[in-house]
Amino acid sequence: MHNKIILTILSFFVIVDVGLIYLATHISPMRLKRNTFTFQYGEIIPTEASEYVNATDSVLAEVVLDLSNVSYEVGTYTATATYYSQVETFEIVVVDTVQPKVVLKKVTWEIAIGETIYAEDLIDVEDNSATAAYFIDEDTQETSESKTYYTSGSHVERIIVIDEHGNQSTSLRVKITVLSSDTTLPIIYGIDDITIRLDDTFDELEGVSAYDETDGWITSSIEVEGVVNTHIAGVYEIVYSVSDSAGNITEETRVVNVIDY
Repeated sequence: MHNKIILTILSFFVIVDVGLIYLATHISPMRLKRNTFTFQYGEIIPTEASEYVNATDSVLAEVVLDLSNVSYEVGTYTATATYYSQVETFEIVVVDTVQPKVVLKKVTWEIAIGETIYAEDLIDVEDNSATAAYFIDEDTQETSESKTYYTSGSHVERIIVIDEHGNQSTSLRVKITVLSSDTTLPIIYGIDDITIRLDDTFDELEGVSAYDETDGWITSSIEVEGVVNTHIAGVYEIVYSVSDSAGNITEETRVVNVIDY
């Protein structure tokens, strides 16, 4: 009976030893949390072992990370975590999937005819990578970095930003008003004050013309306000006005005196 007890105890210790040996040879003191770790471009890549492996604090204190091949640029890189003879290899992937954040400096811009305006000058951009700004035609999807206008008027344009990794912002609407550099008023000729006799014939446009330094003769654009009744003696005023293509307006008043003698 005594021998059986001793044999049982010895068998127990043998089993325990075998179990410990198995654990020592088959259970790693550290394990990777995953095989691939992904970070956004511009994000800080951790250098602490606890970010990549599961292990006790005492093991973590001895783990050596090798991130020497890892770059902050977009790409896939190999790294290792080493604990004595145990080496675990994993990947660090740097991606850029964030679209640029864009705001207009102001919604309306004024420029002169012939002036070139650049999309990048109209916006503020927030992005971790290099960007380029474009005007975009939403129908054709054609893009251009700048716009030049050769006629006055208002134009509604849309602006997008694309970063170096192909991420595109939402489009923003901007209004561009093109102002003419022509500020010279047109001239109206032949509207001197006049005196006529009662019942004479009077044509308010006879001998009247208009000329603009840029547009040339614009007589056909003359507008007249006021009526002269040649059958009633009195003093009448006629207002002549004319506008050129740049929006410059000239207005002149003519006095017509109808007398009875």
